[in-house]
Amino acid sequence: MRAFLPIVFLYGTGLCASMQVGLVGPIANMLRGQFDLSQAEFGLVASLITAAGALCALPSGIWAARLGLKKAVMAGVITMALGALVFSQADHIAFLYLGRFLTSIGYLLIVVAAPSWMTHLGNRRVVALAMGLWGTFVPVGIALGTWISAGLSAWLGWRAAVLGCALPGLVFILPLMLRTAPAREGFGRSLTSGIAGVLRNKNALAVSLTFAIFGGTTSATVAFMPAMLMDRLGIGLTMAATIIGVTTIIGNIGGSLLGGILLGRNVQGRVLLLFGLPLMAISIAIIYSAPGLITVVAVLCAFNIGQGIVAGTCFALLPRIAGKTLSMPALQGMLAQFAEIFVVIIPPVSGLIIDDFAWHGAAMAFALFYLLAMTIAGKRIRIVA
Repeated sequence: MRAFLPIVFLYGTGLCASMQVGLVGPIANMLRGQFDLSQAEFGLVASLITAAGALCALPSGIWAARLGLKKAVMAGVITMALGALVFSQADHIAFLYLGRFLTSIGYLLIVVAAPSWMTHLGNRRVVALAMGLWGTFVPVGIALGTWISAGLSAWLGWRAAVLGCALPGLVFILPLMLRTAPAREGFGRSLTSGIAGVLRNKNALAVSLTFAIFGGTTSATVAFMPAMLMDRLGIGLTMAATIIGVTTIIGNIGGSLLGGILLGRNVQGRVLLLFGLPLMAISIAIIYSAPGLITVVAVLCAFNIGQGIVAGTCFALLPRIAGKTLSMPALQGMLAQFAEIFVVIIPPVSGLIIDDFAWHGAAMAFALFYLLAMTIAGKRIRIVA
């Protein structure tokens, strides 16, 4: 129990970080109307949440370790809240960009420091459970962000929605302030040696690139999905967000549990990725082109089961890859940097595709991105988890 509670609080900070990705979908039409944004410009607003990570996530793992993982998590939540405040008070597109960039700094600190702190909270079994739980923070956080943003924006406006998705992080860090900071053993690596170690590891590179394409594509699908459902199916924002939220939470938890059971029975992580990624590719192609609501809801469940399997597997592979020779914060940083580069790139590109080829074009593009990630996983990942 002593280890379980801080894991829950750290997971909560991760949820608040990922809520920053999900919150923009429901307020897309409001932002586009108020600031006269094109789909590509909105895609940039959405993707800037990971701009800091795209620039320096890998070295930030080493810096966060030197600062102290506890301090890094605290700084991350506070910076994220500050960025949300700037974003929520924006009266010009430049302040939207500035607020999202500040938020991205906080997001980065959380995603490299919180899971690294988790690895110091118990034995191998506890750590494995914690990392499996952490593997769901992106999709579940995105779903919660979408849901909360839809409710608050419909009731109080988009500015309240932005703040409502960031301020809960301050609640999660309060009990963490009372926790003893993790031991600093292994955190004294030089920047060069820490980065070089993870960059030379073929499994680390393969998992990071697979997760990057997966993460960038998933960020784009979720950012545009509320608008797509409203446009194609003629439903309201609240219903669209509820459908996305419920199917995401249920599907991802189910997928993560399934992946954890199979990993516990010595199924290779690569095999799980080769199942989850094509499942997502087929599902998203149907979701963005199917004419009926019932079909969309059913396939969304399958999509999110695949998402839970893929995300949980990627994170579950990290401690085994790190072993005793690699810096876990640096490995987390590399995973984050690769992912955030693609999260910056794929949503704006997807916006251009939607502008030119409508939702059917997006369906094909998203499916191809997931199949590319599957190809990399199949050819490059060779570790058993």
